[in-house]
Amino acid sequence: MTRVRFGILGCGKIGRRHAEHILRNRDAMLVGVYDIVPERAESFATTYKCRRFNSFEESLHAELDVVNVCTPSGLHASMSVDALMAGKNVLCEKPMTICLGDADQVVRAERTSGKRFFLVKQNRFNPPVKALKECVRSGRLGRILFMGCSVLWNRTREYYIEDDWRGTMALDGGALMTQCSHFLDLMLWIGGAVRAVDARMHNLAHPYIETEDTGMVSLEFSSGAQGVLQYTTATHKENFEGALTALGTTGTIKVGGQYLNLLEYWSVEGCETPVLETGAGPNDYGTYRGSMSNHDKVIDNVIRVLNGLEQIATNSAQGRESIEVMQAAYISAITARRVAIPLTGDDYTFRIGEHLPLSGRRKTK
Repeated sequence: MTRVRFGILGCGKIGRRHAEHILRNRDAMLVGVYDIVPERAESFATTYKCRRFNSFEESLHAELDVVNVCTPSGLHASMSVDALMAGKNVLCEKPMTICLGDADQVVRAERTSGKRFFLVKQNRFNPPVKALKECVRSGRLGRILFMGCSVLWNRTREYYIEDDWRGTMALDGGALMTQCSHFLDLMLWIGGAVRAVDARMHNLAHPYIETEDTGMVSLEFSSGAQGVLQYTTATHKENFEGALTALGTTGTIKVGGQYLNLLEYWSVEGCETPVLETGAGPNDYGTYRGSMSNHDKVIDNVIRVLNGLEQIATNSAQGRESIEVMQAAYISAITARRVAIPLTGDDYTFRIGEHLPLSGRRKTK
């Protein structure tokens, strides 16, 4: 196994999560880090005993196999494209980008450069999610009729003002893009392609941010199945539920808990409830919790793919698919119309950062 050299862009909470798992993997090496705040990068480099890059450009000229893009969402596209064209493989945090045109730029850069793009979608590794996916893949759940997803989470004022980019249209992209992109990814991964979207979005509890904190997205899958994603960051005090239910012609399965960590219901013809491996806990960031902490598996997948041992767990085409559906949802919420996929014309060129669907609210501290 060839040891893989990583460099991290962005020294915030998620960058630290990447560093911890890189250092724990004997087939990985953390070469260096970069952050727009030099003091933060210096502290990060000291903690994790690696080099501090003085600029983004310096990181692109370093001897790295993989660049980990852990910056605000609105920077993912440009940094990923630049890294790919500099001859680096890219491991990018979700969402891949915040508009479809940028996602296509990443796909083109990957194709042109001949390097690999990996997207962090660690919930695909959750044991109950894997069990649901395998049941659908094998046909034991029959034809999928309906998928329901519920993301009832809490994010406080402190969360949004801790970093200036959070809650902005240009750099964050809204609760659908930030908190719910993992869940939408799973709906597409399990339910297949989507052909139409109808959405409603509101800001119910965070008037100091630009984006929505609550929404409902109705999906019509190409198979004819229906789906609904309901989400909010306005749940009182703490995360309440992160759940996904699939109804098929021969069974019903619900993966629930606070972060898709529990197999809550399993009724499948001719198939007993599986005994699952113990899953990881959530990503704990002190003042709030995120999805299940499977970044070790994401890092391991990158290493094994680059050593020719397996396929990319979540690739650029799958990342693009999620972005297209989310862009369609924002367009639907703004225009109050059903939006067909694939996006064309003005729907394709739409950029979230140039629109304020929620009465022009602008983030202030």
